[in-house]
Amino acid sequence: MPRLSLLVLLVAGCATAQTPPAVEAGIPTTDPVRPSDVAPVVGPEAAERTATETAVAETIAQEGVHVVRLWAPWCGNSRAELEGGVWRDLVEAHPDVTFSFVTIWSDGRDGAEMLRRFGVSEGVAVYAQPDRGPSANRSLRRTTFLGLPLSWTPTTWIFNRGGKLAYAFNYGEVNAEQIAQAIDDANDPWAHD
Repeated sequence: MPRLSLLVLLVAGCATAQTPPAVEAGIPTTDPVRPSDVAPVVGPEAAERTATETAVAETIAQEGVHVVRLWAPWCGNSRAELEGGVWRDLVEAHPDVTFSFVTIWSDGRDGAEMLRRFGVSEGVAVYAQPDRGPSANRSLRRTTFLGLPLSWTPTTWIFNRGGKLAYAFNYGEVNAEQIAQAIDDANDPWAHD
């Protein structure tokens, strides 16, 4: 009987859904977007790409390896990587790779000044992905980019072979070695039948 009681308590605890934290006066939260936080996008907005998505899609459709970094200037993990020189060093070490820095959930601000401050301005494309309203309102945040799911900042995608997604780091900080290895692997000319 004690095991049954413990099981009932565990199930009850797991079934209790936690509500997302309240957003303070327009300050974005670093918590991930949950499916229940976001109203589904329907109609023309769901089918049409933003100008930012179109620009990035044109870049990744070209031959070569392309890194797309989805980040936010207010995000602690995004800032930690910049402060540590991860992105400055990666851009300098890979002049044959395109780097597109796309801010998300930042009310249309592109974060270019922060990138400049940490030496990541030369040789990168900088964009801002607009939301459908104030970014602090999680239900108005866009949760896809180029048709791929987007639920966390930062997120890093590496494309090759005319726009094919080769690697996706969809959940937070990555280190320089991880990205460098993914770039090297994406450059590999292997093919299979």
